[in-house]
Amino acid sequence: MSFDEPNLVPCAGLLAPALLAQRAGLAELVDERVHLQSNGAHAGTKALTVIGSVLAGGDSIDDTALLRAGAAGQVFDTTRAPSTVGTWLRSFRWHNIRQLDAVSRELLKRLWASGGGPPTSPGR
Repeated sequence: MSFDEPNLVPCAGLLAPALLAQRAGLAELVDERVHLQSNGAHAGTKALTVIGSVLAGGDSIDDTALLRAGAAGQVFDTTRAPSTVGTWLRSFRWHNIRQLDAVSRELLKRLWASGGGPPTSPGR
């Protein structure tokens, strides 16, 4: 399947999660916590590319190209090419996965603190 209309944004439903990730500082958090021996530059941008692709239904590295189709490049201006994402993912080692666990925990804390958790009652 091809998406080559330059005036449309595929998967425009990603705008809400992208805005949430931006406000929570997810890319910066990944940049701070994930340290690869090689190909580690702009880890936050690469992580957001993978996350966006997964949210759009992607199940392979090549599916990250959807975020660069049509007018998506004007909305998601910091996505990376599938080849770049693939090289980045192949650089991961076991300890990097633990670093991603730490990112996940910190992100949950940030989202909870910003009101993403259940409403609090006076007795809790």
